[in-house]
Amino acid sequence: MDKHIKWLIAEIDRWVGEGLIGPVQAAALKSRYPAPVETASWSRIIFFCLGAVLFGLGAVLLFAYNWQQMHKFTKLGIIFAALIAAHGAGGWLRRPAGRYRIAGEGLHLLGTMLFGAGIWLVAQIYHIEEHYPNGFLLWGLGALALAWALPSVAQAILAALLLALWNGFEAFDFKNPQVLSPLLISAGTLPLAWIHRSRVLASIGVLAFLFTLFVSVIDIEGDLAGLVLFFSACMLIAAGLLVRKRGGFPEIGPVFSFIGFSIYIAVLLALSFHHQGDTWSIHLDRFPQSLLFFLFAAGSAGLWAWALWPASGKRLAWNETLRPEHCGVLAAFILMAAQTLGVIRLGGWPGMAVFNILALYQAFMMISTGCRGLSLKTTVAGCVLFAAITLARYTDLFVSLLARSLVFFIAGAGLFAVGMYYSRARKQPPQREKA
Repeated sequence: MDKHIKWLIAEIDRWVGEGLIGPVQAAALKSRYPAPVETASWSRIIFFCLGAVLFGLGAVLLFAYNWQQMHKFTKLGIIFAALIAAHGAGGWLRRPAGRYRIAGEGLHLLGTMLFGAGIWLVAQIYHIEEHYPNGFLLWGLGALALAWALPSVAQAILAALLLALWNGFEAFDFKNPQVLSPLLISAGTLPLAWIHRSRVLASIGVLAFLFTLFVSVIDIEGDLAGLVLFFSACMLIAAGLLVRKRGGFPEIGPVFSFIGFSIYIAVLLALSFHHQGDTWSIHLDRFPQSLLFFLFAAGSAGLWAWALWPASGKRLAWNETLRPEHCGVLAAFILMAAQTLGVIRLGGWPGMAVFNILALYQAFMMISTGCRGLSLKTTVAGCVLFAAITLARYTDLFVSLLARSLVFFIAGAGLFAVGMYYSRARKQPPQREKA
């Protein structure tokens, strides 16, 4: 949309120059379609940050080449001088009157990289035998503190990645997952993403949170980790609806929805092949399992209730908020909670059938919504999901070749029909609303 507005403003200036409209009409058009606010170019930020990282690695390797010949005080002086120089130059370039604020961002990132290198170099100088994941923790906390102090989105992204690495090393190398790491990442990065309206930071923060949550819970119980991840996906989908409806930062809604639906669909596909035993075997008689189950189930239910309740509080706005694919998410959430609590049993082939139906329903509803709303991404996503279900179910070429060929013919014809309907719908002129 921003590109179209910029094009329109340029055309308005041309129209004034050619005498097609007057200055008054031009001012009225520009006031109706204001120019988008100029923001920092992510391409320039990425180039400066990558350059800073590579430069920092080169400096570290250069010092490491002559490291053994240096006195330890010389080593410490080099480390602290490099940190002060990088952050000092970055702060000077990022001053309010500075013209090279993005270059300053890159130098601050260079300083954070040197800080991480300095942690291990100091440990090497003084022969400190320490639990090595703590180095990533200290490094991540330093980047997170700088992210809030500057403030800096790039530093927050680096902090989220470092803290995710810290928990990953703890979980995989030492079987000691840090259950507080998801809270640290979410509390440290997501508010900053909201304040600075950064969808990139929101995406990385959510993914880092989900990764650390999964590796932390899987150490408690494997099936519980899958269930918590499923409930987290439901919460993200509800949060996507909520921020679109309540305002504040509606651009973050698609981020939550995309990540939530991706995980939700992956879980549905996995459950559609789970035909041995129960769907989830979770020991709710144990405190950690029951606490996590009820915490995430209640959080998901609460977010959905908040998203569906209108601002006026008079009635539930089901038809104003819910799309058909959201109904499938709610149905799956209710089934999963009821199955875990023992109200119903969805193990074996009946469970496979239920989750296959939910996956197909999700694909058909995405195709229907995308075609009606002329959303190419939604339509293509629904078609890809339908094709994935078909291929996953009917790829055995040694059994029932005739039946499988018929399924592929029907599925292919259906996708061709969707493509033709979508193309015809795009060519039709928009209908004017009646007065």
